[in-house]
Amino acid sequence: MTDQMGPDDARRAEKEHQDPPHPDPWRGSTQHKRHQTQTDTGPLTQPDRYPASVCALRIDPDATSSRLDLPTDQAAQHNVLRSLIGGSTDRAVYHRHALLHLHGNGAGMRLPVNPAAWALACSWRGLDLPYRLYGPVIVTGPDTSGTVEDLKDRLLAQAEEVARRAKELRLEWSARPPVSEPAARQELLAYTRRAIHHT
Repeated sequence: MTDQMGPDDARRAEKEHQDPPHPDPWRGSTQHKRHQTQTDTGPLTQPDRYPASVCALRIDPDATSSRLDLPTDQAAQHNVLRSLIGGSTDRAVYHRHALLHLHGNGAGMRLPVNPAAWALACSWRGLDLPYRLYGPVIVTGPDTSGTVEDLKDRLLAQAEEVARRAKELRLEWSARPPVSEPAARQELLAYTRRAIHHT
């Protein structure tokens, strides 16, 4: 016998000692994680790459709006909404495909008035609400079996446009104050209803 290796044996040994290929640097460690998941759960189980969530919109008293991803679990939804609003929550229906979630005692807690959410509610309901909305408001889709659905794209766009126009008008009022509160409400409603009509 001899300790010498032929050319084929040398190439085979070199290949066996090469490091495994690294994951694609442009995708981070995605490939590596997916490989681990499939190894742990079995070849027939596909990892959930896109966790389920519900699309919603938050409107703050200063008319700032931001999109949210709420959990789909009923208890988790309740806890997240309560945390975002800052206390017990009430639901109000101003559109058959949407819900407005707001503080259950916003006036008593002296939370700031939310003109943008009020204008949105008035526009969707088709009347001038005789009361105000207070604090942050979360806009979601309707309730189905205890959990809320996604806010539909068209309603999401309307709510965002109303908030944008309310914020725009608020900036105008800093240089041109309205003559009275009723005049301010009417101007706000006229401004935001045009946004609803064109969205």
